[in-house]
Amino acid sequence: MKELEISSKLSPQVKQWLYLLATVVGAFPISLILTQSTVMASAISTVALALPIEMTRLRRAKALKAEREAWPIAIDHLISAVSSGISIPRALNDLIERGPEALTRQFAEIKRAIDSGAAFHDALRMAKRRFHTSAADQVLEVLIIARVTGSSNVGTIFRTLGEFLRQENAMRAEIEARHGWVRSSASLAAIAPWALLVILSAQPTTRAAFTTSTGLYILILGVALTAVAYLWMNLVGRLPEVPRALA
Repeated sequence: MKELEISSKLSPQVKQWLYLLATVVGAFPISLILTQSTVMASAISTVALALPIEMTRLRRAKALKAEREAWPIAIDHLISAVSSGISIPRALNDLIERGPEALTRQFAEIKRAIDSGAAFHDALRMAKRRFHTSAADQVLEVLIIARVTGSSNVGTIFRTLGEFLRQENAMRAEIEARHGWVRSSASLAAIAPWALLVILSAQPTTRAAFTTSTGLYILILGVALTAVAYLWMNLVGRLPEVPRALA
């Protein structure tokens, strides 16, 4: 339990460095056992540094996708609450128990801020820092305006916004599906030469060849080209996020 509490208090940057360190510490001895070559093991463990970076990227992409897909559901809850005559603060409180799980923690923090004495609009504007999509900014601004001017038209606004977000999510999912096989193919192409190197390292002649200056040059060049290919793959395959104009 103590380890989990300490891990939760670490910043994302510190966690990233710890993951990189753990990868180097773990990958080098494993590569050394497989290849029986310090030079080859060093090159392979250097390439393995992309693993924690890729895992962090995938976790962030998964969290963003969950937040994007949760907002239309949250909007449906807000529409039902407002249509039933429930006040906007009460509707937000209901989202903590009945809303999508991806947004529960953020709405709980909004409730704590309001209970601590913060003004409603200040609590919502401060909450924008805890979200990561433009949909959050739009919904929270609508709630702020509705709280000031009244909620007579907020249902119509939320229905339009919810439909727009669902269409946007569907279009993005289709594009991501088409990009997925391209990223998978590029990742496989980057990993394949190093997997082949591990297999060929079983032969003494291969290990001897890479201990020469020419072999060392090839390994260094291979690491550099793999890094360039990985960065280029991420750059080309990245889908831009909608700018947060209201953040």
